[in-house]
Amino acid sequence: MLNLLLVRLGYPPVITYKQQRTRYRKALRRADAGDCGELGELIARAILDNLYRFVVPAIAGPARLVPLAALATPGISSAALRAAAVRGALQAAKGPNGQWRSSRNWVEDYVSTREKRKGRPRVHRDRP
Repeated sequence: MLNLLLVRLGYPPVITYKQQRTRYRKALRRADAGDCGELGELIARAILDNLYRFVVPAIAGPARLVPLAALATPGISSAALRAAAVRGALQAAKGPNGQWRSSRNWVEDYVSTREKRKGRPRVHRDRP
């Protein structure tokens, strides 16, 4: 029912995952009691998550810079991408708002070089 209302109002549908079910139900009860803040936040975050996960990557070309959250996959999280960007392993740009952006092409390059490195045996050096 929530998604029907959202779509009719011009918003994208949201996905409420199983691990969020308890929080969602609690937010619904609070909204019934007159406090809509938690439910509003939960819905807003779900809308943004869906935009970053499904919409932005679908409309952005492979070379366009988008937030790292839009480039995360089941194989690599946005936190891992951010860590790679911070240490310079992933080609990315940090915007004036502090948000890291990269492109699908750059992430694919990073993932492929990461997989190549995983295939090599690690060399352990003795420390003095």
